[in-house]
Amino acid sequence: MRILIVGNGGTGKSTLGDELGILLGIPVTHLDTLSWDKDWNRRDEKDFTKELSEILAGDKWIVEGWSFHSTMVMRIKAANHVFYLNYPLWFCYWNALKRHLKYAFRQNPYDPPGAWIWSKTGKMIRAMWLVHKKYQPELDKWLDKYGKDKSIHKFHSRKELKSFLGKFITKHSI
Repeated sequence: MRILIVGNGGTGKSTLGDELGILLGIPVTHLDTLSWDKDWNRRDEKDFTKELSEILAGDKWIVEGWSFHSTMVMRIKAANHVFYLNYPLWFCYWNALKRHLKYAFRQNPYDPPGAWIWSKTGKMIRAMWLVHKKYQPELDKWLDKYGKDKSIHKFHSRKELKSFLGKFITKHSI
């Protein structure tokens, strides 16, 4: 099983990835830890793509995140399930703010080791707007084009996701 989890910042991709990973016994890759260093500088895209390609070549994986939009098509093509958390922008900003407050003085487990969460605030706010205005419409087109043989699961609220997860886990757990 190869699961891709995408959505804007603050949608709960990392948490969902970890929950599915535990329940399904599948390793999880958090793309933020592959694409950023501890000072929130971007890693080289070629290095990121090489490392991601090695992960996607596996039989069982969960990859969550949006990092390096240029690799989205290869992720869609490699996945057999896509979980698309397409929540309202206000919801994303609200949850990102709550996350920043929660990890204000301790390490966020989904950020690069040693990274201070407040250092990414400006980048995160701009990135969330860019995802909302430009990248999500592109993703929708790519899912239409490359997702025909995939199970695309698109959610507009956490309630929809929660309702679906129980059935999904029952069907796919080992």
